[in-house]
Amino acid sequence: MGEESAPFTLEPPSKPEMAHVLFTDVVGYSRLPSDEQPGLIQQLRQAVRNSIEYNRAHDDHSLICLPTGDGMALVFFDSDVCAPVRAAVEISLALRDGKGVAVRMGLHTGLVYRVPDINGAENVSGAGINFAQRVMDCGDAGHILMSQVHASFLCEFDAIRPHLHDLGETQVKHGVRIRLVNYFDGKAGQPNRPKKIDESERKSVEAGAAKTRPSCTGAKVALIYKRNVEPDAALLHELESELTKCGCQVFVDRHLQVGLDWAKEIERALRDADAVIPLLSPMAVTSEMLAFEMEVANNAAQHQGGRPRILPVRVNWEGPLPNTLTTILDPIQYTLWRGAGDTANVVAELATALAAQPQPVNRAVSRAVEPPGGAVPLDSQYYIERPTDAELHAAIERHDSIVLIEGARQMGKTSLLSRGLQRARKNGVRVACTDFQTLNVSDLTSLESFFITLGTALANQLDLEKFPEDVWRAKSGPNQNFENYVRREVLRSLQRPLVWALDEVDRLFTCPFGSEVFGLFRSWHNARALDPESPWRGLTQIISYATEAHLFITDLNQSPFNVGTRVTIATANLSDHRISSDSCGCWADNRTWSDGRCMIWLCAR
Repeated sequence: MGEESAPFTLEPPSKPEMAHVLFTDVVGYSRLPSDEQPGLIQQLRQAVRNSIEYNRAHDDHSLICLPTGDGMALVFFDSDVCAPVRAAVEISLALRDGKGVAVRMGLHTGLVYRVPDINGAENVSGAGINFAQRVMDCGDAGHILMSQVHASFLCEFDAIRPHLHDLGETQVKHGVRIRLVNYFDGKAGQPNRPKKIDESERKSVEAGAAKTRPSCTGAKVALIYKRNVEPDAALLHELESELTKCGCQVFVDRHLQVGLDWAKEIERALRDADAVIPLLSPMAVTSEMLAFEMEVANNAAQHQGGRPRILPVRVNWEGPLPNTLTTILDPIQYTLWRGAGDTANVVAELATALAAQPQPVNRAVSRAVEPPGGAVPLDSQYYIERPTDAELHAAIERHDSIVLIEGARQMGKTSLLSRGLQRARKNGVRVACTDFQTLNVSDLTSLESFFITLGTALANQLDLEKFPEDVWRAKSGPNQNFENYVRREVLRSLQRPLVWALDEVDRLFTCPFGSEVFGLFRSWHNARALDPESPWRGLTQIISYATEAHLFITDLNQSPFNVGTRVTIATANLSDHRISSDSCGCWADNRTWSDGRCMIWLCAR
């Protein structure tokens, strides 16, 4: 008898790893004749193998490629978060002139597992890959889409940030809602919104906006745009139609020849307007005429008590403004139009701003405009309290165990946090704040070094006598050592409640020991519930983060992100921006509106 072969045993899955995933497929592959399919896949593979980014990662052994039948997934395991988007750009440009090859791509950063396939070869699976595929499925031919999580990392790079365009939320498989970002740099990618998310979102948005849209009758508005540029012209026609429905009488200046008389007429219209609405796109902001018109409008506002107000509309673009417009427009909040699905919301926001009763400008007081970026100072006159302020203050006064502050980057999380801590100080509570952005690379090399750094920061801020090294026991694990230090040397020493703020904890999401840290924080919350008289009853942790925690935490039940009080910072609306602008004299108008109609001046370039 022949020898029996030994049974084949698959190795168990490895521990989860953070990876950056690029998922791509050939659009309409299944509808193609079977004899055409192999050739298209071969062209896609050739474009991938010829890319610099593929060869770099392949040589570094930091890349695993997975064939998917009608495409492939590239899984990057190195620390370079920009690798997938660079590869996507290379592939897009290589296939741009290819005959009949239409691909779409989805990018995501998430947890994956290395698992051997049935042949024993190295393979990858996990939520990170599945999520990247769902992102890709939302796109049309040519699109380079990415999750908000992946985009939040890319926003840190000046060379990439201007090419990222927020598409908002959409619903995917199993009713899951995800926030998408579109990459388009003028060559690689697709500038238009995906059809799959545009039509369904447009109907619901228009229905809601139509119910709340106020009347803007009685205002004159100058709408500035650049002629013969898309999608600027398309947006112009949409605004003309929708504002007419709001009861506005719309005038479009369609002169093609620019002469002295024409320029004087435009200047007169701008000075006579109640508001000026510039449509800002990459092409429009380079127009000398648009810069001239903004100068005229700004000068008029300085001499006419804040009239006209300036209400910018960004046209699927959020890049930096040229120097000719920075001084005028940078201090003013804009509304963003990403595509046809946003038209109803943009019209509603503009109508709200136009219908709001104007506030007079106190020109006797000269106010210096604070530089943009970073937290708003505690004594700033420009800070606007939102409902989230009251939510945070109430949670602190209740001594809640965990408070979660969630919001996109540059949305005011740190500004809100600083005001909550100041309120706690006034109430006699001890306060400590740890900003994870200030941690060095060496602080994140191991769980022990991280906890020692955290404990040392607490000791310094709270003027404690003992530091972590003084009580650290070699035979105990890092979690046990740090818990003992916080319970015995911090909470018991203070003899009064402590509010501990943890800002920018996103940095911990990609650390290999991040789940252990968050699991420890969750255990303190549980200990407080089990023993109300324990020292943990005096600890309130405020955790601030920008990205979706559930995409990085393998077990939410072992983390603090599904307990406690959640404070979510949403995008401010035009009413908030009007209040802020009024405080520095930007959009005020002391004119009584009595025309009974709205004259819209559309000044084309």
